Amino acid sequence: MAKIWDWVFKILAALVIPLLLWGISLEVRLAVQNSEMGRLQEDVKTALAIKEELNEHSRTLARQDEKLTAISTSLTEIKGLLRAPHP
Repeated sequence: MAKIWDWVFKILAALVIPLLLWGISLEVRLAVQNSEMGRLQEDVKTALAIKEELNEHSRTLARQDEKLTAISTSLTEIKGLLRAPHP
């Protein structure tokens, strides 16, 4: 009976080392994932800031396009008036 308990303890002792290695591996993997998650969250914040800035530039360009269209129309009218025969 003592020999059986001796074998059980040896088997259990042999299982401790792989379990420790697995636990360490798991902790390292979790730490890496947390680090990557933090970096990704920063990247998302940066992307959202860039998106907002692009939207602002888009609105500015739309206003400038409207102004250029109005100026082009005015210039066309002035050109037409200058080319018209004077009485």
